Amino acid sequence: MTKVILYIATSSDGFIADKDGGVDWLPHPDTVDDSDEFGYEALMKRTSLIAMGSRSYLQILGFGDWAWPGKTTYVFSKQSLVSERDDIKFVQKDVKSFMKSLQPLTDQDIWLLGGAELIKSFAAEKLIDECIITVVPTALGDGIKLELPYEDFSLTHTKPCSFGMTQQFYERIS
Repeated sequence: MTKVILYIATSSDGFIADKDGGVDWLPHPDTVDDSDEFGYEALMKRTSLIAMGSRSYLQILGFGDWAWPGKTTYVFSKQSLVSERDDIKFVQKDVKSFMKSLQPLTDQDIWLLGGAELIKSFAAEKLIDECIITVVPTALGDGIKLELPYEDFSLTHTKPCSFGMTQQFYERIS
């Protein structure tokens, strides 16, 4: 059965972006060990689709080449957006209808990348099955908060990582 996995980083005080939506506080990928300490490669192997909000999508476009060629990405947006890429699709329906429409299309898992509003929508419909949250030891003090209903999840384990970061693994409580 398809699972939705929230895989995201937060600051030590629970923010996923600064007050301007920036993520410059995250460690640069070049400084992180190639050993897949953070489980990114495993996530890519078990997921066939990516779901993200339009602000996350527009921000990622500014980072350079598209990082997930060939992996279908659904961008939730109220705006009219277009892409020349065949693997990027735009969604203007609610998350529950979207998930129902996907059931016959995939049996692999879905990476819920963000942003905050899309995460809240998936959480409100109880559509997030697992969370892998990397906590970066940086306090932002202000910004876009990860508003996850933690009472709906059970912390299964915590893993210490390099640079003082930790990963917290949660599963939905049935």
